[in-house]
Amino acid sequence: MDRDSKLDLEIIRLYESEPDLHKLPFALFEAIGPLIDADVVSFTEFHHPSRDFRALISVEDEPENRTRAMQAFARHMHSHPFWQHDPAFYGERALRESDFFTDEEFAQLPMAREAFLPSNARRIMGIVLEYSGYAVSITGHRIVGRSPFSDADRDRLQGLRPHILRCYRQAQDRTLAKLTPADRLRLAFPALTPRQVEVASCIAQGKSNEEIANALGVGLDAIKAHIKAINSKVDSDSRRAAIVIAHTAPPFADMPPLWKLDLKSWSGRSQ
Repeated sequence: MDRDSKLDLEIIRLYESEPDLHKLPFALFEAIGPLIDADVVSFTEFHHPSRDFRALISVEDEPENRTRAMQAFARHMHSHPFWQHDPAFYGERALRESDFFTDEEFAQLPMAREAFLPSNARRIMGIVLEYSGYAVSITGHRIVGRSPFSDADRDRLQGLRPHILRCYRQAQDRTLAKLTPADRLRLAFPALTPRQVEVASCIAQGKSNEEIANALGVGLDAIKAHIKAINSKVDSDSRRAAIVIAHTAPPFADMPPLWKLDLKSWSGRSQ
């Protein structure tokens, strides 16, 4: 069977970009747009534990128009499994709107009339990934007047899918690897005050109480009081718990969505 050189090129480019979760959607836009000749590519990521999500597209758009389209999509998404982006329904396939609707049927759908056609979007093809509490939908769109996505387009997107999944796992790892000990402590123990996080971070660096007091410019008794409060909040009577947490990834279930970990603010920016 002949290799698809176009697919091979985008696979190589995707791995070479080594994206974290912040850069991954844009790396996918650059890969998938040319791969399937899509005018627009969208990326949606849903975090099941928090019910939070982000949605990005490859082109600039009007926020109001986008909001209206998303609201219309939410109203009609239960009208057909294709719109629900259910990983069980999609499986490992790339699916097209033309797999389920004729041109005449699509034109009459409330979903088409309210969510897609007002934005000049007509042809739709997507894949869905699921990993560690996250569901990711990636969809290519062609504007009104263009031809449907072909079987070759479908096969290319389907061929890229396992590599996207692997890159997504790697992107999560890269995002977590950027967390400092203080970041990890703040995530694992949100009840810690900023000063307590500082003290716990110093403990994780192996500093003695005297060294911590000198570094922070406070008295030894104040450091001992902070350590007592830290031990209470981490449910430990030793320095070991803070050290372990500071140098390991907090449990995924206790974390906010990973795309919000911008290393400066845990509130992040949902897009």
